[in-house]
Amino acid sequence: MGAIAMKKILLRGIVVLLMLCGISSCTQNDGNIGEWFGHWKLNTISVNGAVDDEYGGNIFFSFQSKTFCQTMMYADHGAEHRFANWDNRDTYFIITFPFETDDAGNPLYDENGDLVCLYEPLEITRMSMGENVVAVDYLNGNSLQLSMTDAAGDKVVYNLEKW
Repeated sequence: MGAIAMKKILLRGIVVLLMLCGISSCTQNDGNIGEWFGHWKLNTISVNGAVDDEYGGNIFFSFQSKTFCQTMMYADHGAEHRFANWDNRDTYFIITFPFETDDAGNPLYDENGDLVCLYEPLEITRMSMGENVVAVDYLNGNSLQLSMTDAAGDKVVYNLEKW
């Protein structure tokens, strides 16, 4: 086989490979959400100005369309996912962890008086069932700081980086 024929085969292979990469790439379902799309590694959690030493640096926040996910990674490569809805309001957003309701739309409570959860937020993040109003302190390229006041009245600050 001649050099020209080999070049043609190689070029066709490269074109097919590029097409396959484009087809298999991740998409943004239901519209472009801009810089929010994807995974953000939660580097630190601070409470009332003090870094929470209990946090192990193993949580990711993910945004897609109207879905928010907290993912806790484990050393054995396992993961735990907690899902919520999120609504972007530019300088803040609302993350809503849903709870079970009856046919009339009223919340359901367990025998301890707690809401029956569909997905509870990860406890270390100090987010609550229902609505969490999260301020966007800054979003600068791959660096993000979010803050909120938790149910106990403490100021919680999340420092994240894009992954």
